[in-house]
Amino acid sequence: MKRPLLSLLILCLLLASCGGTTTGDATTDDSDTYRFVDYKTSDFIVQKPEDWETINSFTSEYPDGIRAAFRDNLKDGDFVANVTVIREENPETLTSFDVMQEKLAEHKDHLLGYSLVSEEQVTLSVGGGESKTTLFTFTGKNESTSETLEFMQLALAKSDQAYIVTASYDPQEDEFTVERMLTMLKSFELR
Repeated sequence: MKRPLLSLLILCLLLASCGGTTTGDATTDDSDTYRFVDYKTSDFIVQKPEDWETINSFTSEYPDGIRAAFRDNLKDGDFVANVTVIREENPETLTSFDVMQEKLAEHKDHLLGYSLVSEEQVTLSVGGGESKTTLFTFTGKNESTSETLEFMQLALAKSDQAYIVTASYDPQEDEFTVERMLTMLKSFELR
């Protein structure tokens, strides 16, 4: 369990600076004041800001389970806000709620300066049905010399697979960007 956590944190840092890009199957959602598009794969759908970069081609330095990443097009600071989707094995077929509880326990054990900011129960779509999970917001850092980051994270499980969706950003990130990432997480659904 320690390897996925470290991989996630490394991924967040790498996404802030590099990555290959390609386009995905996207449709526009005109109902929002800020334009989002649906990013669709055979496994999931997520709404993303229209002007955010989509990354779905990764080198070997990225975790094997990463399926997609989305990066803010504004690169003003040292860390670029991003959202990642990672698929992990779920051999015990845990529920979405239980997978997220395990993730939170990992973060408590392995992140330096870990602090839980908030938690919210959410219901998302899995295979046409509903699944309850928890959206956690927390802060922490991987190494004592790295900057503290803020994360929003949720998980959805479907049989023996679990999808972890994580937003990573500077704690001083503007509210508008944080709200866009929250919209992304809450729009995530498994097909």
